[in-house]
Amino acid sequence: MKHAWWRSHLRWLADPAPLARFGDYSEVDEYLPFLTEALDAPLGSAILELGSGRGSVSVRLAQWGFRVTAVEQSETLIQMARASADRRGVSVDFRPGDAKAVTERGYFSGALIPECGLLTDMQTADLMRSTATALKPGGRLVFSTCNPYHWSRASTVEHRIAESSDVIRRFRFDFVTGRVMSRARCILASGERKDLPEVGFRAYTLPELLRLVTETGFADLKVYGEETDGRPSLRSVPDPLNTPFFHCVALKPVTGEAGDGI
Repeated sequence: MKHAWWRSHLRWLADPAPLARFGDYSEVDEYLPFLTEALDAPLGSAILELGSGRGSVSVRLAQWGFRVTAVEQSETLIQMARASADRRGVSVDFRPGDAKAVTERGYFSGALIPECGLLTDMQTADLMRSTATALKPGGRLVFSTCNPYHWSRASTVEHRIAESSDVIRRFRFDFVTGRVMSRARCILASGERKDLPEVGFRAYTLPELLRLVTETGFADLKVYGEETDGRPSLRSVPDPLNTPFFHCVALKPVTGEAGDGI
């Protein structure tokens, strides 16, 4: 989820333009090798992204040769995404709204939800059911969630430099809601401070993840970890205490097919 956290904060800003380039493509490029391998779809396949933000992932997938439909509730971020696609000479079907904007059934070969956990549990389940309906049998859903076993140990503060600006993020685990709460302050090169809206990510335990996918039309859940540099990998087994995020792949089963679970 490292590649997606910016959109979670920017979505709620009245004017995200001053931070438009933060986390734009460099972090996405670190995620793409895992994503394309996990989707396991041939070039030219139809791919669905739900919660596409500024469109960085969708644009990159289009550049790789996929036909991408991207759904985002923020009109401002949709406009930024369309401009980004135009600059790079690719076509992406950007749709404002939520999963209701996806009317296709059994059409997509793969789907991704980069920020799984931003919604309530009921809304997340509804989102995944809608995604299962939109996927072809055998299609894969790729999503990432916070690992509660890691984040519940202690509050943390992260500082780094991005786009010549200081970025300070504070994380705390809310034991009542099971969410990782994230706050961020950006100190721009001009000296201006930008405090971003706090957002919370539902952190699902492994049994909760298995129940979530099996109750929403998916099977054969696989959970992956990260390499030492923080990149997700299909060859990395998650370390329950030290892996910040679970990177998940679930299959829409062919009729009568049953998965093995985690």
